[in-house]
Amino acid sequence: MTRWLARLVLGLYPLAFRRRYGDEMRALLDQAPARLVTVLDLVRGALAAHLRPAAAGGPVDPADRVRASASGVLACWVVFAAAGLGFYKTTEDASFAAAGHAHPLLGDAHASVQALALLASAAVALGALPLIIAALAHARREPSTRFVVSLPALAGVVFAGLTAGLALAARTTPTHGPTTGAGIAFIGWGLAGLACAGVCVAAARSALFAAPMSRARLITAFACGALTTAAMAAMALATALYAIALPLDASHLAGAPNGPLQLMSTGVSLVALLIVMVLAATLASTTTRRGWRAAGQLHAARPS
Repeated sequence: MTRWLARLVLGLYPLAFRRRYGDEMRALLDQAPARLVTVLDLVRGALAAHLRPAAAGGPVDPADRVRASASGVLACWVVFAAAGLGFYKTTEDASFAAAGHAHPLLGDAHASVQALALLASAAVALGALPLIIAALAHARREPSTRFVVSLPALAGVVFAGLTAGLALAARTTPTHGPTTGAGIAFIGWGLAGLACAGVCVAAARSALFAAPMSRARLITAFACGALTTAAMAAMALATALYAIALPLDASHLAGAPNGPLQLMSTGVSLVALLIVMVLAATLASTTTRRGWRAAGQLHAARPS
């Protein structure tokens, strides 16, 4: 299990680093037993490689850098969307809606988060659709890529089945108010959703690098990724305004128990979700900035 996790962490390294040192690092992992400290060292090394990209490896083709940027933004969006879902679940009760009507800043911030979430989701879908079409066409010609291309659909089916099962169980065993069992089930459902989303992102990245993509499709995907990044930053700002305004305008809601196990207050939950949003938006901004330079090189290389 630890060896598998260590090999998985290798995928966090920059593309140039993996192409230059990936085979050597995998060989070292095969020769020596992997421990938890090894995984932590690899995570620290991946962070250092991203902070010092000049030392991460040799040059990478601009098209591959655009691919890496698009898939990186998608991964950040998955994490950000999970935090966004937490924000929605935290503030979905009627009491929060009433507070939003009574205090315009709360209402406007909440509405902004929802509107920006729709915009970001539309940008992700618009950028991904041409790439999905190209990957499916490539999978028809190359049977070896069919499994990778089919993984996102399989993960979606598994998660949909799990969701339906939990919904059926909740309907057949009604309860009054939150319970520990229901909270644990919700946490498990959330972790399963993140796992399925991680499979989708990893498979999408593999398919993106395996299938030939036109320059126009790559530029379109990157532009949609940049729009998604901007929406993430704006959503984090709106969430910050909401987290600041809630204890000032509705302190009784900010101090109320919250979360699947009711262990934290609403205010603390919002701060925790905000931290995740800021980290995801920051990473997306970094990969978008690097992709912007690659997109410029890719556009400049277009034959006249």
